[in-house]
Amino acid sequence: MATKSKGNSIMTAEEKGPDFEATLTELESVIKELEGEIKLERALVLFDHGMKLSQSCEEFLKTAEQKIELLKRAVNGSINVEKFEEDV
Repeated sequence: MATKSKGNSIMTAEEKGPDFEATLTELESVIKELEGEIKLERALVLFDHGMKLSQSCEEFLKTAEQKIELLKRAVNGSINVEKFEEDV
């Protein structure tokens, strides 16, 4: 496990929080359970948890997008934004 040292920005997994893939997998599990026949009380708990997981994924993606934009910033300070086209 990595640790933070003086002058170094390496953080432990606990400091970074849960990773995106694990959160997304958990969200998929919640959705799958919600699609089945469950009691209303359980559905409300799952829905609340699912919304929190969804928000966490959204925040991660927004942060990732911001980091990508910074990396794409040109030397002169302008941003070269290119549309992402997915291969089909």
